[in-house]
Amino acid sequence: MDQKIIGVNLRRIREAKGWTQSQVAELAGISRVAYRNIENGNSTPKVSTLQNIASGVGVKLQDLFVPVRTLKKVRFRASKKMTSRDNILTEVARWLDDFNYLEILLNDRKDYRFKDLTRKLSSMPGGDDRAKYAAEQARKKLKLKEKEPIRDIAGLLESSGIKVYPLSLVSDGFFGLSVAEEDGGPAVIVNVWERISVERWIFSAAHELGHLLLHLDAFNVEESAEDEDQETEANVFASHFLMPEKAFESEWNDTYGLSFVDRVFKVKRIFQVTKLSCIAFLKV
Repeated sequence: MDQKIIGVNLRRIREAKGWTQSQVAELAGISRVAYRNIENGNSTPKVSTLQNIASGVGVKLQDLFVPVRTLKKVRFRASKKMTSRDNILTEVARWLDDFNYLEILLNDRKDYRFKDLTRKLSSMPGGDDRAKYAAEQARKKLKLKEKEPIRDIAGLLESSGIKVYPLSLVSDGFFGLSVAEEDGGPAVIVNVWERISVERWIFSAAHELGHLLLHLDAFNVEESAEDEDQETEANVFASHFLMPEKAFESEWNDTYGLSFVDRVFKVKRIFQVTKLSCIAFLKV
């Protein structure tokens, strides 16, 4: 019985539910000190005790024994400090392992189509021009027409060998993350919490694709603070990926005569992007 694995899983499950050690101990019918020692890996519990704990927190007994894989090549930045960061990374790691296992089992693994483009972009100086070029080339790789709006970004990414995971997290400071190929990806994870708009979901997916193409050298799980320059470059990429410049200009010119607000809303509906994305596009 691996006490450390059990302790790590107990802590992850408890924190995900927002419970204290005392609350879990009460649910399991043991003392807080006894539970604390189990979670800290300082004692070897009886199987009956673990069954009571698992039942109390609403998980299967075997869930406490599953080793937790640590993601390393992941880009997970948030505008606010997150207490659930470790739980999210664990969930993503397990999802990736299951996804990759099924791909092998079904012989349905798709090649990652952006490897060459990523290498080429790494030799270019960063900035708006690189982001625009990346967006243009990514659309060409996907065989999208010059003025074609993106209707199914998840389908496009998956067809390109990028795994897409919709994760619902109650947070207005976290919109998504991405995982590099050497860590089980490439993968894009998008926060689809109901209070976040669908347009924001789409933009987040494109934004994370931008990071995969432009900032692969910055994929490090130890880094949690946002890099303003990289975020801006990923935003420019997402805007031009979702709204090709010529297509945007054509639709924008067609709205001539309407108020600025009405023009923005019309273009927003066509490309299924946020209002801020349209405005940011105009400023680039």
